[in-house]
Amino acid sequence: MKSVLLLGRGLSEYINMFNLKHDELAGKRILDCAAGVSSFRSEMKRKGFDVTAVDPIYSRKPDELENLAEESFKRHRRSHCEFFRDIKVKGLPLEDYRRAVFREFMSDYREDPSGYIAGELPHLPFSDLQFDLVLSANLLFLYEDKLSYRFHVEAVREMLRVGREVRIFPVTNIHRRRRSIYIEGILREFADHEILIRRVPYHEETGCNEMLIIKSIES
Repeated sequence: MKSVLLLGRGLSEYINMFNLKHDELAGKRILDCAAGVSSFRSEMKRKGFDVTAVDPIYSRKPDELENLAEESFKRHRRSHCEFFRDIKVKGLPLEDYRRAVFREFMSDYREDPSGYIAGELPHLPFSDLQFDLVLSANLLFLYEDKLSYRFHVEAVREMLRVGREVRIFPVTNIHRRRRSIYIEGILREFADHEILIRRVPYHEETGCNEMLIIKSIES
């Protein structure tokens, strides 16, 4: 989707989006799916965790990503100037924080490109159950106006193919401030799995603070 902004999230946001506990992640193989320019992989690697990031943008060279990200900052500033001005993350104005996240990402992307795999849903370049945990943020449900219900089903099925547990945030179309129109169908589609919606600390101020957890039925 050409309209998707390259504005990455950092580790502290991932912890809140997915209710992550470091002690529960020890020894697990983690996939950040549709990771974009987030610094989650880089920050977790420095803490000794095994994280792979996958996104179609990783077919691009570092200089190309820098140019695309700068265009994203400009676009977001034009359309959300009031939002940028008032919000802070970890004590920093939002744009300053997002730029710090991007610098962290770019440093790791240049130095350790093997951890960044070019690929996209619903066909990921990984073997069955290669990962213990798959995280996917700010793609499914959020972009329900651009991605069909069938795409959502196939994307969830593919993440369950490569991972034993899948966590998706949000389950909400944040722009419309409501649960996605697809969520009930997904709950029915995967009713034979262990599946639940859990509240998380992220976006509590908007009420869009729920993630979907689905666990594979494979052994």
